Amino acid sequence: MKVDNDAKQLMIELRGGKEDAFAQVFRMYYNPLLNYAGRILHDAELANDLVQETFCNLFERRKELNEDLQLRPYLYKTVYNRCLDVIKHQKVESNYANQELLDFYFSKVIETSEAELALLEEDSKGAIQEAIAKLPERCREIFELSKIEGLSNKQIAEELNISVKTVEAQMTIAFTRLRKELGWLLCVIFFQNF
Repeated sequence: MKVDNDAKQLMIELRGGKEDAFAQVFRMYYNPLLNYAGRILHDAELANDLVQETFCNLFERRKELNEDLQLRPYLYKTVYNRCLDVIKHQKVESNYANQELLDFYFSKVIETSEAELALLEEDSKGAIQEAIAKLPERCREIFELSKIEGLSNKQIAEELNISVKTVEAQMTIAFTRLRKELGWLLCVIFFQNF
């Protein structure tokens, strides 16, 4: 019963605006609440701000509090609800920012056919380079000499000291793998860029 009486007396003093009572509540609950908010938010600075605001609100609304109020559950519930509000607000901001980027992309970047074609070309080049990099080493070397350096099969055979038939076989392997990897992009890219 003494604990209940002490808690009730603390609430009476807190409601009366006694600074010692507020300081006692602050010392008792600040660190545990900070730890609690930090675990929810995963952001120490934000948790600190939120707990400080909770104590400021507690002091400002102290006269509205019922003297039978159990302070510990009240403070934890308040911090929990504030954490949820912050998380919801962050999600709204994130969705808004993502929408802003999409709006910018569609209204400015893809406003012109030139911009859209440039983006498509950039994506295509990246996909091709990635697909070429996946070819076996010898196959990739022959393919690059043919399509990037512009050498004939005979020139490649002479440079690498292999037969023309080997060059042709490796090019067939390269085209088969690239066709499988790139699909419809293959024709578009090779006729435009190579």
